[in-house]
Amino acid sequence: MITIDLPRADGASRCLIGEGLLSQIAVHVEQAAGAGRHFVVTDANVGPLYGRSVATRLAAPFLELSVGEEHKVWPTVEGIIQFLLVNGADRDSVVVGLGGGVVTDLAGFAAAITLRGLPWVAVPTTLLGMVDASIGGKTGINLDLGKNLVGCFWPPRAVLVDPHTLRTLPSRELRAGLAEVVKVTMIAPSSMDHLLARWLPPLARGELGGAGEMVAGAVRVKADVVAIDEREKGPRQALNLGHTLGHALEAATGYGRFLHGEAVAWGMLTALRLARDRGLLSTADAQTWAGRLELLAPLPPISDLSWGDVAPYLSRDKKRKEGGIDWVLPRLGGVVLGVRIPDEHVARAYEALCTVPAEGPFTGLL
Repeated sequence: MITIDLPRADGASRCLIGEGLLSQIAVHVEQAAGAGRHFVVTDANVGPLYGRSVATRLAAPFLELSVGEEHKVWPTVEGIIQFLLVNGADRDSVVVGLGGGVVTDLAGFAAAITLRGLPWVAVPTTLLGMVDASIGGKTGINLDLGKNLVGCFWPPRAVLVDPHTLRTLPSRELRAGLAEVVKVTMIAPSSMDHLLARWLPPLARGELGGAGEMVAGAVRVKADVVAIDEREKGPRQALNLGHTLGHALEAATGYGRFLHGEAVAWGMLTALRLARDRGLLSTADAQTWAGRLELLAPLPPISDLSWGDVAPYLSRDKKRKEGGIDWVLPRLGGVVLGVRIPDEHVARAYEALCTVPAEGPFTGLL
């Protein structure tokens, strides 16, 4: 079992990573969040695989949500709250979010606003959920106007990761999660580059032998960043690398075309182009990163999405301030925060991106 301390303003929290952890979930949930009544929130994909057995071990009622980012909206949150209250939840009750990033975002947000705040535990079953969505305490929902525009910081009492669940993950979902691992490595190459070099190619092929080690490395990096900036006022902004354009692509297509990591991969390619054009990266270094992202291809295409389709969502990005967006761009050895780029320069980079084939090669962008 790997144990990683996680920051939380109101107390200690941990991420536990271990094969077979779900079989001892009742012990871990009670240790982290107390012996109050448990409520499991999952989705229609994960429910038949793990939801019923987890609910049985916790002696808990469980709710299966519809699958997909398009359901990360207010009515779904209201449905979770109704489920909790109808089944007798009180302030000692514990919400268990079992699933991918959509489920943990929804379960955590519902926990935050039910009875003015219930404890919750994240049990991510996707790679993206393990390395990103469940770490750091962000919860929330999407609006038609843009992604994650409503939400709050409400960290889970624990994050419980059983890499065994990745064996039932579709290959597309696995590759999408690896995009977030590439992002973390761009941010902290001294901590992650050796892991990425060793495990990215086999993981991209669906060989899961190094999954636990890779997850632990990514969680440590994100936990370290969050520890010094829990509310995203400074250094935590580094974790938005690739997300500014990625979120806009998701919103522009109604949250139905891209998995989150796929949109972020396109966003990172744009960031590489912008960084290269500003002298933050050499062409060779930028192409090395593009080559790594190419292992995750094919991505859903963007050639039919004009700048006019995407730009309105950038203008409503939640990180926009004083009339502009401060971009996170990669550089040698890490990232640069707060790079203000004129919209016309971003438009040119995006237009170049639209010429890149969804299956690669990606290095042609650079």
